[in-house]
Amino acid sequence: MNIKFLHKVATWLLRFLKLQLFISLVAMPMLLWWGLPISLLSPIGNLIFGPVLTLFLSLSSLLFFTEMLYIPNGWIAKLLDWTTQAWLYVLNIDGHPWLYGFAKPSLAILIIIPVLALCVIQYKRFTNTLQSVVCLGLLLIGSCLYLKTNYAKTESIEELACNKGTLTILHDSAGCIVIDPGVIGQKIAAASWTEYTLAPHLIKTSGKTTIDCLILLQPTAMLFDAVTALVTKVKVNTIYLIYWEGLVPKKTWHSFFAMRRALEAQGIPLKRIGNKELTLRRSDRSCITITPLKQTIKQQEITYPAIKVHGFVADKIFECHSYKFKNPTQKP
Repeated sequence: MNIKFLHKVATWLLRFLKLQLFISLVAMPMLLWWGLPISLLSPIGNLIFGPVLTLFLSLSSLLFFTEMLYIPNGWIAKLLDWTTQAWLYVLNIDGHPWLYGFAKPSLAILIIIPVLALCVIQYKRFTNTLQSVVCLGLLLIGSCLYLKTNYAKTESIEELACNKGTLTILHDSAGCIVIDPGVIGQKIAAASWTEYTLAPHLIKTSGKTTIDCLILLQPTAMLFDAVTALVTKVKVNTIYLIYWEGLVPKKTWHSFFAMRRALEAQGIPLKRIGNKELTLRRSDRSCITITPLKQTIKQQEITYPAIKVHGFVADKIFECHSYKFKNPTQKP
């Protein structure tokens, strides 16, 4: 009996694994197209979500009917509360280490991957489930290796349009650097823009799910709200923020301290950009220099220096300034 039971469990697990591999291969083109990361924990999540959902609905139903019939239900309420708290605890675990991004390939590759998966499922010479699982697993691993080696962006400089300006995005061997001259916080939809435009763009172009350095040159309340939302969705290693002088409105202070709390919860250091030049030597092929300029920018009741960020990545040179910087040598 034990052997039969183990055989049934093994057969069920193989069928479950076959289904999960097929779903992953079919869903991969859609995730790549939209710039969404692939979670390595999705098979485990699908395995435990069903039983937990069944338990939650059963306890909820029991609690409802016992309450209607005036039957003592303290132990049911306690079990339901424990189940809910345990599930919320699992959901709050940092999932960034398990998210893997891939750069967006050509349309032909996006079509070939699910077609090959369907061919494996329909191949009639496979006499058992194990053969299908092995082929689907090899197809998934091969697809990931092909995408990572042929479409990953390593060293480049690009610009991403945002509101009335552009972000400068640097890709080097050490990671990804995003420089905001002061355009993210220009509109109230800044938080949703970082989540639904910036993060997918980074994944689609480079396959990276982490921002190594985020450099912010102009402070606004909407910018702080955007960063607060961004760090809960995307892993950010370090943030550089301009240092200002003067009194800021209460709303801006509220947004700033909300951002500080979010950064502390994620363990992200916040470094301030002052009146001294700062050089970030990334590697032998990339370097970033943050240089305060003599011009002072006034924003409501605060002032801060205009900033020039310049350097090189591989053989390409870049330079960008604070959005409100006015170059006296530039013709109007």
